[in-house]
Amino acid sequence: MRWFDKREDVAGAAPAPEEGTAAPSAAAAGEGRAPISPEEMEEFAEYKRVKKAEELRRRLQMIDHTLLKQTATREDIRKLCNEARDFGFYSVCVQPVYVSACNTFLKDVPQVKIACVVGFPMGENVTPVKVYETKRAVADGADEIDMVICISAVKNGDYAYVKREIKKVVRAAQGRPVKVILETSLLTREEMVRAAECARDAGAAFVKTSTGYFGGGARPEDVRLLKQTVRGSCKVKASGGIRTAEDLLAMEAAGADRIGTSAGVSIAQSLHAGQGTQQP
Repeated sequence: MRWFDKREDVAGAAPAPEEGTAAPSAAAAGEGRAPISPEEMEEFAEYKRVKKAEELRRRLQMIDHTLLKQTATREDIRKLCNEARDFGFYSVCVQPVYVSACNTFLKDVPQVKIACVVGFPMGENVTPVKVYETKRAVADGADEIDMVICISAVKNGDYAYVKREIKKVVRAAQGRPVKVILETSLLTREEMVRAAECARDAGAAFVKTSTGYFGGGARPEDVRLLKQTVRGSCKVKASGGIRTAEDLLAMEAAGADRIGTSAGVSIAQSLHAGQGTQQP
């Protein structure tokens, strides 16, 4: 038995002294316990190292390593893919024009997924355009789709349109996970809830906070609201303005299942260095 599994339970505890008798001394109470050997101490230290490494890997697997700038070059995308491989990120997230390149760069790294944005960043494309973008991304090798909802439809209160559009994109994705970007910084609390319900009921795999192109990006309170709204029927991705390990941990604590960030490398380096490895 490992020493950190040993318990001073009722069966192993010393019997209580009878009334009128003196309690045993501390030294006497400690008699009979097996001393902790150096080997057991090392076993415990190794146990802690393994648990810490597992926790680090789990957090790195939350990251969608993202590069969506229109100035990104093919070499930038190659670097993005190499970093995702080296740090163990879940995916790379890119513009439609680079899905095929990512498929080439990651052909021997199947554990790193390819996510493609659709209707990005405004969300105001008509539905058939988003459907075509989705089908083309799938044909080029995308494993996941991150689509922006029609925000004007939300503002007009046309939630039937929002839900119908998401359903069509989900169908076009042919079973691949669809993350629905709500752009929470542009929505009221009620609009966030209604839009998240549309995504949940339309078969989305995730509701996602933001593109990162408008407003303040992800906030823990928005993540909590989305988590409460979808109630486990789909997951929550926090994205937009997440730059540090502390940001990642705050989003995780709020309930985020995935993190979208262009700062994945610096976050990973901070976590590797032991910065921010404890929950806030």
